[in-house]
Amino acid sequence: MKLFLPALIGLSALGCATANKPVYDQAGVVERFPKSYLGSYVELVGTVTDKRPQDLFPPYPGDPLLCDSSGCIYIHDDTEDLNKFLGKKVKVLGFVKVDTFNFPYVDVIKIEPLGR
Repeated sequence: MKLFLPALIGLSALGCATANKPVYDQAGVVERFPKSYLGSYVELVGTVTDKRPQDLFPPYPGDPLLCDSSGCIYIHDDTEDLNKFLGKKVKVLGFVKVDTFNFPYVDVIKIEPLGR
């Protein structure tokens, strides 16, 4: 038991590495495997769109999607209207969450337009 507790503390410290640094990945990968990213900060680059796939439901009504070559994931922000970014390429820093019905989305912390 004495050896187990220090090992457990050491492993938990390694698991928190994403709290200091965001995970860089593709939107479609995060959407398909949300449990791998839950509790992680992610940085995603893609285009904001409101064209919803038929099998992907928004966690909040009116939320746009962030899409890249791998797929799409919903993005949500309580403080800013994300619709002003529609059709633009952006970089999003956010926190991966799932809604009540287990649909993944990124709770946006920071969004900035790229180019154009």
